[in-house]
Amino acid sequence: MEKLVITSWLLILQAFLLSACGDSNWNNPYSTADAEKNILYNVFTERPKHLDPVQSYSSNEIQFTAQIYESPLQYHYLKRPFALIPATAREIPYVKYFDDAGNQLAGDAQAADIAYSIYEISIKPGILFQPHPAFVSNAQGDWLYHDLNEQEMAAVFKLSDFPQTATRELLAEDYVYQIKRLAHPRLHSPIYGLMTDYIVGLSDYAQVLKQADQDQSDGKTYLDLRDYQLAGVQVVDRYTYRIKITGKYPQFTYWLAMPFFAPIPWEADRFYSQKGLIQKNITLDWYPVGTGPYMLTENNPNLRMVLEKKSQFS
Repeated sequence: MEKLVITSWLLILQAFLLSACGDSNWNNPYSTADAEKNILYNVFTERPKHLDPVQSYSSNEIQFTAQIYESPLQYHYLKRPFALIPATAREIPYVKYFDDAGNQLAGDAQAADIAYSIYEISIKPGILFQPHPAFVSNAQGDWLYHDLNEQEMAAVFKLSDFPQTATRELLAEDYVYQIKRLAHPRLHSPIYGLMTDYIVGLSDYAQVLKQADQDQSDGKTYLDLRDYQLAGVQVVDRYTYRIKITGKYPQFTYWLAMPFFAPIPWEADRFYSQKGLIQKNITLDWYPVGTGPYMLTENNPNLRMVLEKKSQFS
């Protein structure tokens, strides 16, 4: 009888183990419809506060922003010690040094002789932003979603509620626009104070923007930074821009690998400035717009956040 009981229990255990070898596990938390898809599941322990690169500066946010935005430079994935390589830039920018009279100095000039440094960055052509409603215009060239009326706004609860999306090519001016955003009076970039010591004219530029923002009497929330020139940043051509740095600051090259210097298109800034969208938390902090390999298609930090591969030809 004892042998019979033991044999019975062994048969039950074997049947249980064999059942676990089937096509679906009873305790699988993921949809069976996704079983054959190329999906990497991961966890995050804290809700990201900022996905806008001008403000994002925490480790739990970089796991998202690093996949969505592309700074001109990046770190080599495997090399140790860490080494910078081009991302959207054609090459690591060559730094030129100048004295007070504007004369170019040799590359090994003493720091005391250097009045300012020029970083010229050329980006690769043909890079596209992710599909986004901010880029949609009609046949007459009017922006479709930049000035939503009350009826249109009432139908929107999340970014995917917009029926149309479009894209455009990444330009040098998108990088310049983002650098200007470091001084935006309604944003609070954690590196603004430090960058005022180095980017020529950034502190004065912040005062100009602050006054311009106060002078807006029509209640608009959008401040078009293209209308205000920053002395230390210049668009050279469609794919090239320059940054002017006070003195010699070799560490600046490493800043160019951080999301603070990733591109932001003015169209996205204009789109997200609408009060109705802000009230619904449809902002850059919640729905980023980038040129990186992935785009955030679902942002529900109480349940899940979904990064989907961006089509090369989106």
